[in-house]
Amino acid sequence: MPGLLVEILEYLEREGPQAPGDVVAALRAPRYRVLAAFHCLEELGLAVPLYSRGSYRIYQISEAGRQLLRQAQEQGGLALALQSALEQGRPPEAEVGA
Repeated sequence: MPGLLVEILEYLEREGPQAPGDVVAALRAPRYRVLAAFHCLEELGLAVPLYSRGSYRIYQISEAGRQLLRQAQEQGGLALALQSALEQGRPPEAEVGA
């Protein structure tokens, strides 16, 4: 799943706001995994809904998501970037105002 989270963040960064269904088609990933990944990204504050109507949502990457994505690319993976953020005593969403 961590690889899929990074792929989704990279896709949102590159292509802009997207509905999960569009991400499923673009990344050729199972729908249930993409939906679960978006739920995780939203809970962590790394992706935020730009539009919501019923169960339909369009998400965009948040500033915290951009920062974490840059750290993941620099440090060689999402797990290392998250570990680094936690060791510094601040979760990724705390970096929004940084």
